[in-house]
Amino acid sequence: MSRHSDYPVKTFSVGFAEGEYSELRYAKTIADQFKTEHHELTVSQDNLMDELPALVRYRDAPVAEPSDIPIYLLAVEARKTVKMVLTGEGSDEFLGGYPKHVFERYVHTYQRIPRALRSGLLEPLVGALPYRFRRAKTAIHNMGLDDWQDRMARWFGALSSAERDLLVAFRPDGSHEKGAAVSCGQGNSALRNILCFDQTSWLPDNLLERGDRMTMAASLEARMPFMDHELAAFASALPDTMRVRGRTTKWILREAMKRLLPREILERPKVGFRVPVNEWFQGPMKDYLYDHLTGPSSRTRAYYNPSALDKLLSDHTHGRQNHEKLLWSLLNLEIWHREYNIST
Repeated sequence: MSRHSDYPVKTFSVGFAEGEYSELRYAKTIADQFKTEHHELTVSQDNLMDELPALVRYRDAPVAEPSDIPIYLLAVEARKTVKMVLTGEGSDEFLGGYPKHVFERYVHTYQRIPRALRSGLLEPLVGALPYRFRRAKTAIHNMGLDDWQDRMARWFGALSSAERDLLVAFRPDGSHEKGAAVSCGQGNSALRNILCFDQTSWLPDNLLERGDRMTMAASLEARMPFMDHELAAFASALPDTMRVRGRTTKWILREAMKRLLPREILERPKVGFRVPVNEWFQGPMKDYLYDHLTGPSSRTRAYYNPSALDKLLSDHTHGRQNHEKLLWSLLNLEIWHREYNIST
């Protein structure tokens, strides 16, 4: 774009005061290299608490991701100068960009370890590691799940069936059924199976839906070049090693960009668009979280086993375990009940 445009390309990036979560300096590296007209926005926990009820309404459902807020606020900022933007959704799901795309290949090897050794020694030891080992903790827990549907959903932070049964007390029809199953055919590699799940569930039902609602809430249109159907078909026909090679994700894309991007960008590990709700729930948003989930005005506390919910909150706020994704989901469900005046 910068090569063919007569004017500087406008670029927009959002970050946080918490440095380990912010990628603003990396975005600026690229903006400086391509001489773009760059705009930066920093988001705090105050923005989250102020905007969250309205964004729950924009989603029209009790489903949300923490990144909804920075995406929406960045869309508001971008809309001041442009009507349409290009985003990167789809690259990870078609080209294999997540750490789980590496780990999933080792599930069968890991499950050859006797179950008693895994559940009695290895998994408790890894589970007791500090939060900075979160990827290892997630990988070990998930690779131990025999049920494919359970494992695919839990890679995204969802509860397994057993974890859900421990937490949830309210079952209006007495059902223990799982959600709709995803079928990816027979004889696929582990990588193709997990990419199939991503492309038929997470991508359309979360990333694309979320991005469309948050940008259109700001009257901004977003387009996704990686979602081009011919590019998707080409990527899907590639052998596994062209997408994930060893521990390197999106291998072919990194190779294609070697002449355009600096090494510090190409070789950075995947971090995802993470919002620091982990720290916020332990600090400035702790009272907000407890009030919504356990306070006298809570409309959803009856949905949960009290001891299980209290343990989740205590473990997270005291830094023993990180339950930010689950607590975020429960918080959004509570806000949805309040916004639409729904009583349990």
